[in-house]
Amino acid sequence: MSNEDAISPGIDIPDFNARVEKIEQDLKEWAAKPITFEFDPSGTHLFSMIELTRSYTKRCVDLATSIRLLLAGDRIVPATVMARALIETIGIACLFLNDMGRLIAVGDRTRVDARLERFYAGFKGGSAQPVNVMDGIRYLGQIDKEYVEYLDKKYGVFTRFVELLRSSDEKYEGLEFQDALSIVKNYDDLSEISHPNGVGTQFLYPDPSNENETVERARARFRYASIVAIWHCRHLVAALENNVDLPERYRAAFIGSA
Repeated sequence: MSNEDAISPGIDIPDFNARVEKIEQDLKEWAAKPITFEFDPSGTHLFSMIELTRSYTKRCVDLATSIRLLLAGDRIVPATVMARALIETIGIACLFLNDMGRLIAVGDRTRVDARLERFYAGFKGGSAQPVNVMDGIRYLGQIDKEYVEYLDKKYGVFTRFVELLRSSDEKYEGLEFQDALSIVKNYDDLSEISHPNGVGTQFLYPDPSNENETVERARARFRYASIVAIWHCRHLVAALENNVDLPERYRAAFIGSA
């Protein structure tokens, strides 16, 4: 199965496919980066902070790779489960980097350490409660719309893609690219399949006598949704790039130049 087939059979969107592949490569490069410092971080939690950043990235690489393998075998429901977990990981990772940068800028080391503990070691019933996954999804929703609009104005690829969808099937009439590529909308769609409800069970696992064009359209839709989840990793790549100097900011705020 080609990348085009995995996204939407019969619609050739090489610009989009190339972007997804570039994001996957960027993720792999970030995941492989060693943890190094230009100063001695002893007595701080900096190593744990950067280690967690790398761990989020490695998890995203694993999930994206699993989605590709599952779609290659036409295992759509497991791919959507992985895609949903991928978006959750992106959300928590981006929220983590945002929170660390924000609290470092405030200059409150106690709050930095307390927030780090919730991300790094929080679990239900423990002394530090975990960060809620939906906090990460809500954060992604805030930054996603502006990013999609910016890229579309710059390249126009998403408007062209949605125009292709509209012309391919009447059910896409009135579809806007913001809805088609919204990370929150995609997360909601994936959740519908990840949960063992009617759509994710009987509808996608019908008796052979009930195989029809409607079922195949649904499969195509969720193949596409799973690939779009990988594309959403662009938010994590951007967050990593914007926070490459996080240790230096920490040093300036709490350690000094000595």
